[in-house]
Amino acid sequence: MHHGIILDLLIFLAIAVVVSPVCHRLRISPVLGYLLAGSVAGPVGLGLIADNDGTRSLAELGIIFLLFMIGLELSWDRLRVIRRFIFGLGSAQVLASGLAAAAVLGVLVPALPFKGAVVVGLALAFSSTAFILQILSERGGLTSQTGRVAVAVLILQDLAVVPLLVMIPLLGSNADSGEMVLGMAAALSKAALAMAVIFVLARLALRPLFQVVAATRSPEVFVAAALFAVIGTSFATESVGLSHSLGAFLAGVMLASTEFRHQVEADILPIRGLLMGLFFLTVGMTIAPAALLNDLPRTAIGVGLLLVLKASILAMLALAFRFSLSTALHLGVLLAQGGEFAFIVLARAQQNALLDVGSAELITGIVAISMALTPVLALIGEWIARHQRLHSGPLIQPGDETKDLANHVIIAGCGRAGQIVLSILREQGIPYVGIEREPLLVETLRKRDEPVFFGDIRKLEVLKAVGGDRARAVVLTIDSGSSREKLVPRLHALFPDLRILVRARDRRQAKGLEISGAAVVVPEILEGSLQLSGHVLRQLGKPPEEVQALLEEYRKDDYAKLALTHEKD
Repeated sequence: MHHGIILDLLIFLAIAVVVSPVCHRLRISPVLGYLLAGSVAGPVGLGLIADNDGTRSLAELGIIFLLFMIGLELSWDRLRVIRRFIFGLGSAQVLASGLAAAAVLGVLVPALPFKGAVVVGLALAFSSTAFILQILSERGGLTSQTGRVAVAVLILQDLAVVPLLVMIPLLGSNADSGEMVLGMAAALSKAALAMAVIFVLARLALRPLFQVVAATRSPEVFVAAALFAVIGTSFATESVGLSHSLGAFLAGVMLASTEFRHQVEADILPIRGLLMGLFFLTVGMTIAPAALLNDLPRTAIGVGLLLVLKASILAMLALAFRFSLSTALHLGVLLAQGGEFAFIVLARAQQNALLDVGSAELITGIVAISMALTPVLALIGEWIARHQRLHSGPLIQPGDETKDLANHVIIAGCGRAGQIVLSILREQGIPYVGIEREPLLVETLRKRDEPVFFGDIRKLEVLKAVGGDRARAVVLTIDSGSSREKLVPRLHALFPDLRILVRARDRRQAKGLEISGAAVVVPEILEGSLQLSGHVLRQLGKPPEEVQALLEEYRKDDYAKLALTHEKD
């Protein structure tokens, strides 16, 4: 291996060791730290890291692994639910933002040809998949409504890169409109056919591959298979002219519905984190402070126009798609920056004489700075959304805010027990929605950005509004025993595939709920007593593993060992 590459990797690892703890201590996003470090250590700064093909290739792997992890969170069923937002809202955002940016460029940069303005405008319509998903992941926002809709828009943007890259050489060659339409149609047909073939092959091959690998019980072979799945599908899509990140996303979607999803996610996570750090470092290397200061007025105006234009258009489109004002504003601000694909499009436009060198450098700087502002934009978006929700009243009914949910968990009753379930699901990245009858509690939880709504779970309309027919499970933590006994059989009759988990007072009530259709029932008195007994044994010196085995023995056969002569509440 070349010594220069080794030295670059050593410097990067040293930066990672320093940046992450410092950002954690300062309570700021590591993304911002990597950007600043890249600008300082890169060729335009101290020159510690070279801007070469090897560094950029490793950085691109960060995007590939990020898109793969997002695919793991989106099963095919969930993608079907949000397809209207992918192809509807996503397409409208790219076209509206692209045309508006092209019109502004035509006025501000008269020397830019019309074709060049269109290409640059569409390039500016893309948002940063890497930055947004990383920040949403850090803050546990991928399962929120804003996070889900943002992912839908970003998926369409990744798809839109393909026809735009096909269009650039046609525009540069001065082809007539007929030739351009035929060229676009041929390229898109080829891309659609290739994606369908890759999708079918991945769907048929991935599960058998991981079944064979899992049977070896070799952790290193399992990691190798996961890396092969990610990089292999990325290479396949790139070789037919599609985005490499799209291939990784497809591989993640295919594995999302398999039993290997969680192990693959755990194995890939550390690799993804390091490569994403390298990607943000390379983006920071494109920001030259001296050059920006020399052209500061135009750069600042360009960044401001880009952010305001995209945020306004996306917020208006989200309102047109009947999202709440808080979600629309949050989404608009979150996706207002430029994206990494803009660098590729601008370079291709320059190669085809659609963009001069000076304009390319200016627009690249604008995009890079807007990306660097993403952590700040995310904070502003959260503040705006929270402020708007506080003025919308506590009695918010479920409806449009949950229409894109699938394979989620419904928590009925958000008191102490329900809030524990909410916290664990949020930490695990599992989509959920809560229903609560106490208005003040709804208001308190929504101030914390919890997707909790006012309603009575016993009403069929409320259950349908939170996607009861699309949910994976419902957890009943409501206090009233009689309500639970009436609700469980009704839920089981309406949604036979819905797994019902419920708490009960004691063993007698638990038996009745199981007969009525509950999949899991936890008797509070017995379970609480078992936990208390376990703590007693541990305090008396009993080994923890023996205590756990003993408790599991008592849980067997519906707590049969704990059958009491007389039970009372």
